[in-house]
Amino acid sequence: MKGTIDDFKRYLSMDKSIKICILDNCSVEFLTRVQNEISYKMVFASYDIILIPQWVWNEVTDSNNRVNYITELQNALERVEIINEQDYTKLVDYKEAELYYLFQYSCDYIARLVSFMKRKITKNRPLEELEPYEEWLTTFYEQGLDGKELSNGRKQKKNAGEISIAVLSHILSFYYTELVDTITVFSNDRDAYEFISSAKRKFREDEKFKYREYISITFKSNDCLIYEWKNSGYINEGKLDAFVREYRQMRSTKFTRMKQDKSVEELDTTIDNQTFLEFLNDETVHIIF
Repeated sequence: MKGTIDDFKRYLSMDKSIKICILDNCSVEFLTRVQNEISYKMVFASYDIILIPQWVWNEVTDSNNRVNYITELQNALERVEIINEQDYTKLVDYKEAELYYLFQYSCDYIARLVSFMKRKITKNRPLEELEPYEEWLTTFYEQGLDGKELSNGRKQKKNAGEISIAVLSHILSFYYTELVDTITVFSNDRDAYEFISSAKRKFREDEKFKYREYISITFKSNDCLIYEWKNSGYINEGKLDAFVREYRQMRSTKFTRMKQDKSVEELDTTIDNQTFLEFLNDETVHIIF
């Protein structure tokens, strides 16, 4: 990051309505592919700051195109920050017991990870007796997540980026309610959506969190971005069909559809490009993810 985590905290305290974008690696890849037609100014004009967790940045660095895109973004925009997960404890003012719950609930989507945290980190101890945050965080990422070594020598850890995004978004949601207006996660990875959504359900069940104020966490998948660019006129109507067929693939899409009696049904199904093109001109359809 450009400055220290303390600089970042001071930046958050300077404005009362900061709009934050958190980037996932898959979205960076998508944006590099469309950048000749959709400039970064079109994509990020609504946000004051762009955040990339360190584990996501590690994935970004596997591609020179993605690194160049973020570097250009950092040179052009005032605030693009890479946040090291080790600094999460400073963002919650060293409330490490609460930070443990943020990680555990963010892992609720995968029972094996929750089991690992209980067996290898808490070990039936009170949270006040845990090793320092930096130690158990290393144990979690190094031993709790499946991984493999890539041809470039980097150790890839499954779901590390998605979990880092989930925890960071919940930190900002719970601890900066007076300072943050919007937290939007750019990701086309369904796991990122499920990690955050599953954690929300756990927070609503926990007395420590359920009555707290929080800022909603929203998403922009690739489908949501294309829908936005079409409605903003960034994609010419005459080129819309070609754009979708060039840059979109058939995928599971979560959306709502308003019925004739004005009731709303929620659907989650695989949508091909032809159906998606029909969605773009259907005012009864709202894409969620």
